[in-house]
Amino acid sequence: MAYKLSKAQIKKVVANGSKKLYDYCRDNNIHYVVTGSSGGLDSAVTLGFAARACQLARKDGFALTSVGLIMPCHSCADAGNLGQKAIEKFGAQEIYIDLTSVCDFITEEIPHLNAQIRKVLKTTKGQNSLNNWSWSEKISSGNIKARLRMMLGTYHVARMLGGMVLSTDNLSEYMMGFWTINGDVGDFGIIQHVFKGLELYDVARYLGVPKEIIAAKPDDGLGVAGGDEDQLGAAYPILDQVMIRQIQAGFDLNGGWEQMKTLKNIKGVPEKVVKRLCERALGTAYKRRGTITLNREDLGLPPIKKIKL
Repeated sequence: MAYKLSKAQIKKVVANGSKKLYDYCRDNNIHYVVTGSSGGLDSAVTLGFAARACQLARKDGFALTSVGLIMPCHSCADAGNLGQKAIEKFGAQEIYIDLTSVCDFITEEIPHLNAQIRKVLKTTKGQNSLNNWSWSEKISSGNIKARLRMMLGTYHVARMLGGMVLSTDNLSEYMMGFWTINGDVGDFGIIQHVFKGLELYDVARYLGVPKEIIAAKPDDGLGVAGGDEDQLGAAYPILDQVMIRQIQAGFDLNGGWEQMKTLKNIKGVPEKVVKRLCERALGTAYKRRGTITLNREDLGLPPIKKIKL
């Protein structure tokens, strides 16, 4: 793969992202930006952008503080150590929230709840969900942790500070729907449209993200599988290459399933991998659409301007 960002492009990305964040905070009178520091590349890069936004703010005499959250929840110690290293590197204020006991308290209810769910599935002949039960349990366990991070972590802290949460999702994961709804998203996304495999690592090096974080195996720390790439079904550079080629050939991430019949073959990538990634993209389109809201016309209600009081 020949595609690679030039040094000039990387410099521009960092300058633009930092300034856009600062401008938004200044224009909306926001003085705190909160990042969940998981020890991974995405959160470290986000903290790097936040640090530069804070530098721009200081030059203007505007008070802006970056806050990094360490939120262990049956997590490995290495993740926490790397998260703290990123916070220290980029000069953020650290807040530590141990979510383990809260998670344990919630999961005690899970067996009773799951028994009721299985009863509904058996009554309604939901065999597909029953067949996928074991995998769903793993995903659900990870989702609970992600939503706890949001509920007692990022959004609670941001609310109490009067600030906002920075999203740490990248474009590769956005295309795959690899995030938890109402969990690990934020209010302001800097790297949402940056490919992880082909672009983000170079941005991370430019920002000065610690080498240990760059070298670490990508892992969301939710314990669902053996790391992010295992869950996604391909290494990030391969994922990026496949999706770029498909989109250039007319593939619509949010389109219909008939596209699966006309997928483009990718040299050096097994057909089953291409198919799996495209299926995942189409199958998670509902996440990218967000909440669907019916308007008054959909419901047959009169336009507000035509209501006579």
